[in-house]
Amino acid sequence: MHNYAFLSTVYACGLRLSEALALEISDIDSQRMMLHVHLGKGAKDRFVPIPADTLALLRAYWRTHRNPRLLFPASPRHARRPSATRPMAIDSVQGAFRDARASAGITSAA
Repeated sequence: MHNYAFLSTVYACGLRLSEALALEISDIDSQRMMLHVHLGKGAKDRFVPIPADTLALLRAYWRTHRNPRLLFPASPRHARRPSATRPMAIDSVQGAFRDARASAGITSAA
């Protein structure tokens, strides 16, 4: 579920992978339905709208790990996600993205 939640958030909010990996729980403003993106392109902060269904997905995903700070915490082999201090590795989400693209039958344009 973590790759699905991550990639859905990236797509729905128009984020770069690195921006999504840096998201913290406190970056979600559910009252205004906005997501605070820190240090995006050009080292600028911005707010992006978050669709209601994406917010619901993120809430369901958070209940699977309950990390107090990170939205997408790393999953060490012998540690629990609530204690993770780093986000998921960019290599793993890039691989998940490639797998999803291949499963959907999307090929690179020549």
